[in-house]
Formats: sequence, C-alpha cells, structure tokens
Amino acid sequence: MRTLHWFRVDLRTHDNSGLYHAALAGGGKGGRGVVGLFVVTPGEWGEHDESPAKIELILRTLGVLKESLARLNIPLLVRTSADFRATPGVVAQVAREVGAEGVYANRQYEVNEVKRDEQVEVCLRAQGGRLHLYHDQAALEPGEVRTGDGGAYTVFTPFKKKWVSTVLERGGIGGPGAACGVTVWPVPGKQAPTGINSDDVPASVAGFVSGVDAGLWPAGEEYALGRLRGFLDQRVRGYKDDRNTPGVEGTSRLSPYLAIGALSARECLRLASQANGGSLDGGQAGCASWISEVLWREFYKHLLWAFPRLSRGRAFKPATERIVWSDNRAHLHAWQQGLTGFPIVDAGCRQLLKTGWMHNRLRMVTAMFLSKDLFIDWREGERHFMRHLVDGDLSQNNGGWQWAASTGTDAAPYFRIFNPALQSAKFDPDGSFIKEFVPELRGVPAEFIHEPQSAPMQVLAKLDYPAPIIDRAESKERVLAAFRGVGDISAG
Repeated sequence: MRTLHWFRVDLRTHDNSGLYHAALAGGGKGGRGVVGLFVVTPGEWGEHDESPAKIELILRTLGVLKESLARLNIPLLVRTSADFRATPGVVAQVAREVGAEGVYANRQYEVNEVKRDEQVEVCLRAQGGRLHLYHDQAALEPGEVRTGDGGAYTVFTPFKKKWVSTVLERGGIGGPGAACGVTVWPVPGKQAPTGINSDDVPASVAGFVSGVDAGLWPAGEEYALGRLRGFLDQRVRGYKDDRNTPGVEGTSRLSPYLAIGALSARECLRLASQANGGSLDGGQAGCASWISEVLWREFYKHLLWAFPRLSRGRAFKPATERIVWSDNRAHLHAWQQGLTGFPIVDAGCRQLLKTGWMHNRLRMVTAMFLSKDLFIDWREGERHFMRHLVDGDLSQNNGGWQWAASTGTDAAPYFRIFNPALQSAKFDPDGSFIKEFVPELRGVPAEFIHEPQSAPMQVLAKLDYPAPIIDRAESKERVLAAFRGVGDISAG
C-alpha cells in the first residue's frame, strides 16, 4: 500500500499524528511507502487574509521540511491550487499519480476547511480512495473537554481545570510513542526509496511578499524545538514577571511556529510540564504561567470548533451585533500606521508592521484602543492583524480581539478600558520600547514620554509627532452608552 500525507498546518516530522499514521500504513511488508504533499493556495490565503510574512515563513519552513523528509526517503510534492474549490481535485489527482490508496491529513476546524475536506473525501471515494483525518492542532481534541451538561466551556478557568484533570486521569503527557492520555508521536522511521522525486519549493508566491526581515523568524522544526528548549532552560522561570514588559525578551516567541505547525502544542506542554517538575498546574510560577498561556491557545481552538460562527466573522455574544460602530476611516488608518498620538499604541502598531509580530500585552492595549477608544469595529482590527502577523491564527486572533472588544467569550467587561498612558508607564516605564519603534520621541524626557502633549512647549515645538486624535474622556462615554443600549450581552 502507498499513502499520501497532505501537509497543512503541520510542517514537521516530529510529533505529527497524520504523518506517523500515514507512514505506518504505507510501511511494513508489501508497503510502498508514504509520499508528502503540500498545496500552495494563493486564493485561499487571500480569502483568509494570511500575511505575506507568514506565507514567507511557510515557504522557508517547507524547504527545511523537504530536507528532513529526504533523510527519511519521503519525497515532498508541491502543487498549486487556485482556491478552496479547486483543492479537492488537485489532491485527488496527486493521489492517482503516485498510486496512493489513502490520503492522510491532520484536521482543521475552520468552516471552509471542513467543507473542503468533505469534498476531498468525495473525490477520493470516486476513485476508490479514502481520506484519513487525525487530531493534531490541540493537545486534547476539540469536543473532549465538556461541561457537566455536555456543552462547551465558554470561560477559561473552568476549562483549564477540566482540561488538566482530563489529561491527568488519562495518564498525563507521554514522550514519543508512550501510551498516555496525550501522546507525542515519534518521527517515522526511514523507509525504502519510493522512486519519486521531490518537487522544488517556490521561493515566493506572487502577492505574498513582505518587507519583514526573514532573519527575525528562522525556519524549521529543529529551530522551533531548540527555541522551545532554550526558553524552558533559560527564561521560563522569569516569565510571570517579564511577560508583560515589551522591552524585555520575556516571552517565548514560539507563536509563529505553532501557527504553521512547525511545533506542536503537545510537545510544548510535555516539555513545560517536565520543567515544572511534572506539574501542569501550580509549581514554579513562571512555568505554571506559561503553561496557562498555552492552555488559552487550547481554549480558543476548542471554541472555534464548538461555535462555527466564529469562523464567519460573527460576535460570540449575539447582542453585540447590534452595536453601530464608528466608520471613521481616518482614525482607522492612523491606528494601522501607528500615528494616533498615543505612544504605546503607536509603538505596538509599528512593531507589527516592521516585524510581523506584536508583544502580547500590546495586542491587548492596541486592540482595546481601536475597539473602545476609537470605537471601530473589532473586525477591522482582526483583519489588519491577520494581514500582517507572522503568527496569524484565526482562533487566537479572533479570541484576542473579541476579548478586548467585550464581544467574546470570557471577555473583558465592556466598561473595562485600558488607559494607554497608564499601561505605558507600568510596562515601559523608561519609554525604551516606545523610543525603539517611535523614533520621533527619542528626544523626549522620560517624564513626558507616555503623554508627550504634557511636555513643555520648547519640547513640543521640536516634535514631529501627531497630537492625540481623540479625547479619551468623550470616547469612554460613547462606548459605555453603546454597550448599555444593546441590552443583556451576557449570553453567548
């Protein structure tokens, strides 16, 4: 038997559930091995606002993956499909070409991807084949963690408690091949040559060329695993204290590798629990805090599966769909370009444009500023982030934006509105981060860096920096009135 593993959001050989099972089915006596496939889909990427920085990382990671697969005698085929509608035919055609009886892949939970896979199954069955889907994107499969009445958790803390108890009841997180509740899958063994040559990986795709320095985001699973181990060895103990300070290397910066599947959540949790003395909850404060952040990722993955409307640009709280947001395009543009006159907001937005990434604390600050202070529809911000983030992930981006806008599950209360100057003073007290990304303010004394408009006239006269584009006192009254006007927003 020959099998075809269709790589999607799983660009690795280590702990790849679908690849492991494809190799298992294609090996053994009489087996003709496994062949890898990746489908380049510019139309699909465009429909989903995938960023050029992320696509470039995917292509570079594919190049590394091709080399890793070659050491296992697994060829990698790279084909192009215009969009979701064309992809099923492309996959079925490749399966015919290589003589694969089964196509193996890891599940995706977004609405369009689910429909696409259903059509792939139809095409394969028409030619005597079958699609085998495996769970891979989250450590526990969406739907496995349920409330007492069988529903999905919509608040993080009880979700986390149930997630941890479920994993522990099943035996914890095991290493490669271990029979535990959460299994980390081993790299497939080297197979006999298939006689099939790998395709070239394109260096770029038209329409997806960014100005982000590729050196900021080295490619490949070995780099991602090394970064994970380095973080757990050297910096995780200070994570709880350092994670909110954008000017400090306090976070793992592993999100781009999780987003494209060069690293698995299972391996993150396995190694983090080891670093935490075997505990998934409690223990060393920094380890426990980072594990909790990985479980927020799990939470949003489970929510995306349980509530398909989140894939359709809908608010989790239906009542908030009645809010009439501001359509001030000048304000939106100023926010996108980092020209609002609020230094910490502008620094975060410019960090995104320059590096393809934004510090997590600043994602909350900038998102709340757009949705609450500027009172612009959170979907505008969600789209802008996706179009620039190297770690763009629908479930995480949507969850974060709806949290900030108070339209989502377990969201910040609508009356909670971050004060940018206070956030700045607390998490960037000397303004070093601001000055890195807003060079116009490098000459401003530290006591005025968070609110430059309060500086003496002789300082202001030298600044080439915009005045604040809004009066925050007025904007706060607007958002409070709007949320009160839609009635009860507690229900999801």
